[in-house]
Amino acid sequence: MLTDRDVRELVAGVLERDVADVGIDKSFYGDLEMDSLHKAEFVVALERATGAEFDPADAARMDSVGDVMRLLHDRHQVP
Repeated sequence: MLTDRDVRELVAGVLERDVADVGIDKSFYGDLEMDSLHKAEFVVALERATGAEFDPADAARMDSVGDVMRLLHDRHQVP
């Protein structure tokens, strides 16, 4: 099961930023300047880390680490 720290590390790795820059409620697009290619790379990394697949609607709901954690919680991937 992933923690918010794990998700922050995935985002930081994709964006080549320090994990401290990736706050739980920072917008991937607005605050962290993620583009669609970064988003696709992040979703693939998240799928590998969780062993789950995310459809485009799920990916569209992900705009912050908090959004990802809520989605994972809804899917019972995290407590």
